[in-house]
Amino acid sequence: MKEIEILKELQKIDSQIFQTKLALEEKPKKISFLEKEFEKLTVSLKNLEAEYKKLQIEHKEKDLELQAKEASINKHKGQLPLIKTNKEYNALQLEIEKMKADNSLLEEKIIMLLEKIDVIKVSISKEKEVLSLEEKKIDSAKALVKLDIKALEESLSRLQVQRKTVIPADLKPEVLELYERIRENRGEIAIVPVRDGSCSGCFMNLRAQVLNELSLGKLLTCDTCSRILYVESEN
Repeated sequence: MKEIEILKELQKIDSQIFQTKLALEEKPKKISFLEKEFEKLTVSLKNLEAEYKKLQIEHKEKDLELQAKEASINKHKGQLPLIKTNKEYNALQLEIEKMKADNSLLEEKIIMLLEKIDVIKVSISKEKEVLSLEEKKIDSAKALVKLDIKALEESLSRLQVQRKTVIPADLKPEVLELYERIRENRGEIAIVPVRDGSCSGCFMNLRAQVLNELSLGKLLTCDTCSRILYVESEN
């Protein structure tokens, strides 16, 4: 097999390897995207849980405040029998009634807080159900991506083995080194055909001497883009 034919076959495999590696690089990004999407979905639940915790703390504080006021009312009630004048008795009774009125308002606030807590508990429960379903969907999608990664890795392994079989032992080291160097610098394409007197890699016109030497089977590179050139067969 001529050197050019060997390099053309090698480039076919290298192009597949290149594309497979690109696909492999994208797969972890897909998993990361899915995880970030799920994280966005958890924001609502986190906000509800934070509000729930805040209301619970407020309820506990109000409840302790109510208990303290009830204790104060009972203390005042205990003082009533000890009072000797009607004026002092009436004043203390008025104070007790005022404290009861305050407690009544406080109890209403506590009831409202409990209602809010119950509503948020229901919302949290519903949100968890939704998240559970979404998590299953995302886990399923991630599992498929991981299967794709495994398939791509297996394909890459096969291509790398195939690549070794394409390179014959008698291929000149300098030819392979030239190809590898160009591929490293130019990416996927290192060897390109001549079309209408131009390099199909950079589309620059080639000198007549270059075209003549190529027709004689000489291994040449493009003066502009440095890619290896070859003349396509009429077939």
